[in-house]
Formats: sequence, structure tokens, C-alpha cells
Amino acid sequence: MTDNPWLIAVINMTIVFGVLIILGIMMTIIHMIDPTKKKAAAKKKPVAAKPAPSVAANKRQEEEKVAAIAAVLAMVQDEDDAVAAALMAAIAQHKKMMEPMALPHHFF
Repeated sequence: MTDNPWLIAVINMTIVFGVLIILGIMMTIIHMIDPTKKKAAAKKKPVAAKPAPSVAANKRQEEEKVAAIAAVLAMVQDEDDAVAAALMAAIAQHKKMMEPMALPHHFF
């Protein structure tokens, strides 16, 4: 047994870096023999291109997107109003509970 701190540090670092090197080698081997790698798929026939959507269809899609965004914004606004109302009610309740105490450090 030794009491030399430098020798103990060198031994510990050797063990740590040895384990890291072994883990790196194991990861490389597992990567080379990867059992989850998909086999090369047979070549597929090219798919025919779909015709471009008409101008009316594009306009309808844009209108649907705008309507969906407006609905989400309205829902978020309602939620914000509900949260603000709940906070105001909680503050009012807190003030009501603190009034009888008449503590000088509560300035609401």
C-alpha cells in the first residue's frame, strides 16, 4: 500500500482511461455488426407525379389554415383570460385574508 497521492492518481486515471478505451472498442465493434441495420431494399418503381393542385384548391387550403389559426388564437386568448381571472381572484382572496392581521409589511 502506498501513500503517494501522485501514484494513486496515475493508477486511477489509468483505470478510468482503460475502461473508456475498452468501451470505445466495444461500441465500434457493435457499430460494425449492427443487428438493427436494415437490409438493402429492392429498388422500387418510380411513382408517378401527382398533378398540381388547382388555384381554387390552394385558395381553399389557405382559407382553412387561416380559420384554424384564428380558432387557436381565440382559444389561447380565452385561456389567458381565464388564468388572469383566476390570479385576480387568488390575489383578492389573499388580500381579504391578510386584512385582519394588519401587518405593516403587506402592501398590496
